[in-house]
Amino acid sequence: MRMSRNRGFTLIELMVTLAVVAVLLSAGVPSFSAMIKNNRLVTENYALRTVLSAARSEAQTQRTTVTVCRSANAIDCSSGDWGVGYMAFIDLDDDGQLDNDEQLLQSREQNTQGIAISYNQVGAGTTLRFDSNGTALGSNGTFTFCDDRGASDARGLIVTAVGAVRAAVASEDEDSTHIVQDHTGNDVSCL
Repeated sequence: MRMSRNRGFTLIELMVTLAVVAVLLSAGVPSFSAMIKNNRLVTENYALRTVLSAARSEAQTQRTTVTVCRSANAIDCSSGDWGVGYMAFIDLDDDGQLDNDEQLLQSREQNTQGIAISYNQVGAGTTLRFDSNGTALGSNGTFTFCDDRGASDARGLIVTAVGAVRAAVASEDEDSTHIVQDHTGNDVSCL
């Protein structure tokens, strides 16, 4: 009579396999976490860029002023972190507030999951206004997108005086800090 031999893993083989898997996971999880954070920053950057570009286009199409402002409720403009939300509307009376006779174009209420969005602009105010030519009426500046990693991983959007919206990039100088730069050519900061 032949005895069949059980083929399987021994306890030692199983423990070695689990140790190898644990080492591989510990190496991969931090980079996966960074990838998720980068994707969140890019997503928020693109979402705001889309609203700004659409607002500028609508101002030119409708031949009127369009205002983009921070708003947590898509009804009132407010100051503070743009990460809670924002809205774009046709601003017929140029008062920077959405009135009953004015049209809401787009709004975004959000939970940015640890992303702070700030707007540093030339001149005073917390709103961005595009006139009928698409010009950013004294509202040019830089939107900065930061998470818990700080300025070294921040993203930025620059709104030029003529109303164009472009990505902020880092300087390529040999003395560069590799931090994206704002509309004045200085490194962005995260507070």
